Amino acid sequence: MIILPDPIKALYAAHIAMCKHFAHTGLTFTLDGKLVGDIGEAVVAEAFGITLCRQRTPGVDGHAVDGRSVQIKATGLAKAGPAFTPGEGIADHLIFVRIDFAAGNATVLYNGPEAPVRRLLPAIWSGTKVVRLAQVLITDATVSNERRLLRVR
Repeated sequence: MIILPDPIKALYAAHIAMCKHFAHTGLTFTLDGKLVGDIGEAVVAEAFGITLCRQRTPGVDGHAVDGRSVQIKATGLAKAGPAFTPGEGIADHLIFVRIDFAAGNATVLYNGPEAPVRRLLPAIWSGTKVVRLAQVLITDATVSNERRLLRVR
């Protein structure tokens, strides 16, 4: 489990306050999309010692200490799998986390080679496709400890 740093906890507290303040509007101010992805990248990079790419690199968010390219995926939803868009870039490794803002932590749901998870996607697709969480968890269970990235923090 990765403990979220104080600025992210403060962001979540502000989110709750905003939801309460504007409750009469029916708006939910959902924490999702790019914000959750960026938070996931930041906390995973810190926890695993990943150096994030300075320039946008299709399909690769950073590099592990051993040189492997890494893609980091995150969700704030309890039952969602990782979302992918079609593209040419495929990383050597994938780390997928679920961020529980209320609990103040992130749980690693997949830590292994990206290729087995990519094989769960259709051969051809457009838009965004989400791999079923159950499939991701089954695939993660097949990854040997030697193929996982180790935490540094």
